[in-house]
Amino acid sequence: MSYDLYFWPSGAASNPRRLAERLADEKGGDLLPDQRVLSFRAELLRRWPGLADRIAPWHHDLGSRQPWGRADLADRFVGVTLPYGWADTSVLPALAGAFGLDSYDPQVEQLLSAWARPQDRRVLDGLAQVGGWVGEEHLVRLLRQISTYIGYAYDDLDEAALTGALEGTNDEAADGWFDYPLAGTPPLLILLAQPPGSAVVSVRVEGTMDLVLATRIETLLDIL
Repeated sequence: MSYDLYFWPSGAASNPRRLAERLADEKGGDLLPDQRVLSFRAELLRRWPGLADRIAPWHHDLGSRQPWGRADLADRFVGVTLPYGWADTSVLPALAGAFGLDSYDPQVEQLLSAWARPQDRRVLDGLAQVGGWVGEEHLVRLLRQISTYIGYAYDDLDEAALTGALEGTNDEAADGWFDYPLAGTPPLLILLAQPPGSAVVSVRVEGTMDLVLATRIETLLDIL
């Protein structure tokens, strides 16, 4: 058995149930093209390549797979058909929300909250650390957004503590990182360093993260 989920630009549907029914018939004329939809689709296929056999509408990113249906809707919505018990279902609304998309479940006829947590709150192996990089000009935005995710009141005192923190750092040296705690729930340790001669900042986020939180932070690092 399987079930469907739909994703479209946030706020685009005044009647989500009716829109989902139209999209099931590939009638997406009410939706405008939106680059965020393509970016979300690309991220889905990057994280879960097996979704290439379960994603709609057809797009050239599916490679040699035989085209089906309309080929002009991929920048308007994403639909996936998943088997019951698919492990990462609860992550998808959070990931979609990070790209500015709504998530709709036609089985329960409801929009899904981007802030929903999975019922299984286990910490999964490999998610104790998330890494990436951002431009130096986006560092404060990154820290403020991560703080929002964990309920930490990031303020001007935090910014003052970070002033000049990157001077002398080196992401190629084990002892070349500056670390800063964010005392939220869960508490996270942010490690920052700059590659020699670079204007970007390497970032590592360490802590007890479930899959949803780790996905949000990883996506944030990807889009900043």
